[in-house]
Amino acid sequence: MATIAINGRCRGEDDVPLTALTQHLFLQFTERDILSQEVVPMDGREAMHTVLQAKLDGVPKKFDVWVLKKDGCVYDLLLVAHPAHFERSLDAFGHLVRGFSTLSTHDS
Repeated sequence: MATIAINGRCRGEDDVPLTALTQHLFLQFTERDILSQEVVPMDGREAMHTVLQAKLDGVPKKFDVWVLKKDGCVYDLLLVAHPAHFERSLDAFGHLVRGFSTLSTHDS
C-alpha cells in the first residue's frame, strides 16, 4: 500500500532554496536518511528530487519526493510507502511525475 500526495501553494516562496523546502516537509519525522538527492529538470524549471527513509511515530516509511518552484508557487509531489512496498509503486508515481505540468495563469 502506498500514498501519492500532491500539494501546491502560492505564497511567494521564490527565495527559499529547494533543499530547505524539501527538508520542511519532514520536520516531524525522525531517523531521516536521505538515500539520494539531485536537482533535475521538471516542467521547464529545476526541481529537487529526493528519495529518503524516515519514521513517523516509530513507523518506517520510504519517500520519493519532488519539489518544484515555478511562477511564485511551490509544488510538492510525494510517494509514501512502507519500505517493503516502495518499489512496486514507483512506476505509477514516475508516470504521474513525468506528466506533471503547471497551467499558465495568463490567457493567450
